[in-house]
Amino acid sequence: MARLETLAGREDGVLALLADMAFAVRAEEDACVSYAVTRCLGSQHHIAIHARFADWQAFKDHAETAHMKRLMPRLSPFLAAPIALEIFLEV
Repeated sequence: MARLETLAGREDGVLALLADMAFAVRAEEDACVSYAVTRCLGSQHHIAIHARFADWQAFKDHAETAHMKRLMPRLSPFLAAPIALEIFLEV
């Protein structure tokens, strides 16, 4: 799970970038089992990306995709804080 906090007034720009990213992940990453962008109820500034990968290698490969490399420099100026990443392993 990746947690993002947007700058005030930049939510729509972030959501547009993340919608494009979600489309690319779903279209190009077969080992990504699910990928959902959500917004915290009651807060327009708090967004979470819930991604589930088939295995650890798929997660590592995700970080090296062209769409991830395009996203990060475009996304960073819209964020109020660094992205918080939480990794959960299925049991």
